[in-house]
Amino acid sequence: MSQQPCGGYAFDFRDEGHAAELLDALRQFYTCGLFTDVTLRCGDSGQVFRCHRALLSAHSSYFKVMFTADMKERSRSVIQLSGVAPGVLGALVDYVYTAQVRITEATVQSLLEAADLLQFVSVKRACEEFLIRVLDVDNCLGMHAFAQLHLCSGLEREARRVMLNRLPDLLQQEEFLELDWERMRALLSASVSVQRDGVLVEAVDAWISHDPGERLQRAADLLHSIHMELDAARPRATSEEHGRRLLSTEGPLRPLMSPALRSNGKNLSEDRKVSSSMYVIGGYYWHPLCEVHIWEPVSNTWVQGKDMPDPARESYSVALLGAEIYVTGGYRTNTVDALDTVSVYNCDHDHWTEARPMITARYYHCSVATRGCIYAIGGYSGGAPEKATEFYDPLKKEWFPAAAMVQGVGNATACVMKDRIYVTGGHYGYRGNCTYETVQVYRPDLDEWSVLTTTPHPEYGLCSVSLGDMLYLVGGQTTAADCYNTLSEEWTTISVMKERRMECGAAVINGCIYVSGGYSYSKGTYLQSIEKYDPQLDSWEIVGTLPSPTRSHGCVCVLSV
Repeated sequence: MSQQPCGGYAFDFRDEGHAAELLDALRQFYTCGLFTDVTLRCGDSGQVFRCHRALLSAHSSYFKVMFTADMKERSRSVIQLSGVAPGVLGALVDYVYTAQVRITEATVQSLLEAADLLQFVSVKRACEEFLIRVLDVDNCLGMHAFAQLHLCSGLEREARRVMLNRLPDLLQQEEFLELDWERMRALLSASVSVQRDGVLVEAVDAWISHDPGERLQRAADLLHSIHMELDAARPRATSEEHGRRLLSTEGPLRPLMSPALRSNGKNLSEDRKVSSSMYVIGGYYWHPLCEVHIWEPVSNTWVQGKDMPDPARESYSVALLGAEIYVTGGYRTNTVDALDTVSVYNCDHDHWTEARPMITARYYHCSVATRGCIYAIGGYSGGAPEKATEFYDPLKKEWFPAAAMVQGVGNATACVMKDRIYVTGGHYGYRGNCTYETVQVYRPDLDEWSVLTTTPHPEYGLCSVSLGDMLYLVGGQTTAADCYNTLSEEWTTISVMKERRMECGAAVINGCIYVSGGYSYSKGTYLQSIEKYDPQLDSWEIVGTLPSPTRSHGCVCVLSV
C-alpha cells in the first residue's frame, strides 16, 4: 500500500483565471453602478464617476489615505476633485478596473500630472517612460522643467543627457533663447564638462543677443560660470559704452574675450574634467571577447563592467539609446548561424537584460538609435547581404519592419545626423564580393531610403560618426579619412590616421573623434591603441591603449549625468 502524507492526501488548487475574472466582474459592477460606494466629481465640469472605495484605495495611496485617515472625505459619499479634466479622470478610473490606459502625445502630460496628484504610481511611471521615448532636442528643455516639477527622476536624467549632448543643436531652438537667467546658468555650468569652449561662448552669445537690453549685465557672470573671463583690459561694468561695444559686432561677446579664453590663467581644455566615458563592448582577438571596458579619457583610466551574457558571440552590432547599449545579432563561432538575439546593457546600473529578438537574424549589420528607437540595418543572414531594415520600440518592447534599403550591404557603417540615418560602404553581391561605393540615407519620418552621394574611397569595415553638419569616415584598409558636409554636399579629405584600422570602433567625445582598435592588414596584427582626431587642428594623435587588442567591438560615448 502507498504511503499517505501525514494528515491525509492534499491538493492545492490554483485558479489561474481567477484574477482576470475578478477584475472583469468588478468592471461590470462599475459599468452597471452595482455596489459602488463613492462618487468622484470633476470640479470644473461636474461630471461624476461612481466607483468602489476599495479599488481606488488599492491603486492609489491618495485615496487610501483619504478613505482611512481621519479626514472629512472619509465619511462623504461624493468627493470633489479640482484640477483634473473629466477625460483624464475617466482614464484613471478605467485603469483601476481594466489595468490598461491609453497614452498619447496629446494626453501624456495631463495624464502624468493627474497620476502624480492622485498618486497612481504605475500610471505616472508609464507616462514618464512614454516621455523618455519621445525625447528629442526640440523638446528636452521643456521636458526637463516638467520632470523637475513632477519629480520624474528618470525623465529629468534623460532630458539632461539630451541637453548636454546636443547643445550645438539646442542653440537653434526658440525655447533655448527664452530660458530665464537661472536655467541658462545651470545649463552652461553643466555643459562645461562636455562641450568645447567655442560652443559655450556661442551659447552665451546667442542667449544675450536675443534680448541684449535685459541680458547684457549677465555677460560677465555667464562667462564666469563656464570658467572664462572678460578681457581684463576691458570694462566689466554694464555701462552705455560697454553696451555699444557689445552690440557693435556680429557676436556681442567675442571682442570682450581674452584671445586665449583664460580660466584662472590656464588653458581650459587642460583643466576641465570630462564626464563622458567611452564604453568598449566585446570584440574579437583570435576568439570572441565578452568583456565590457569603460575608459575615462582625461585621467586615462579603465574600469571593467559586467561581461556580456554570451561569451561565444561575435560580429554583432552595438548602438546606444539613452543610458542603454543594445547589442543585436551576430553569430556564434561554432555554428556561424545568424542570431536574432538582443542583449541590453544598462550603463547606470551595470547589468544586462534580454530584449525581444529581432524579426530578421543577422550579423555584420549596422545599428543606430534615433527618434527613441533602435534601428537594425542590412547585414548577412545567409549568402547575400540583407536589404531588410527594422526598428525596436523600447516602450512597446517590439520590433517593427521598415522600408528595405536601396542596396543590401554587410560590414558597412551607419551614423545619425539630424534624425537621418547615413549608411556608408560595405559589401554586396553574392557572399559580399563587391564593395559598395555610395552613401544610403534613410528618413524615418517618411520610411524612405535614397542614395546620397559616392564616397571618395569605397571601403568596408570602416566607421562613420557625425559631428555638427559633418559626416566623418575613418578606418578601413587605408589610413585615409574623409568628411562630407551635408550642407554644401562636398567631400573633404582630412589628415591621414596614425594606423590602418579595419573593423575599428569610433566615438565622439567633447568635439573630438576617438578611434579604437581594429585590425591592421599591413602589419598582420590586431591593434590596441586609441587615436584621437581634433577637427579644429585637423590632426591625429595616439592618446590611449585598450585593455586588449580587438576588432569588431562596440564603441560608444556615454555621458554621466
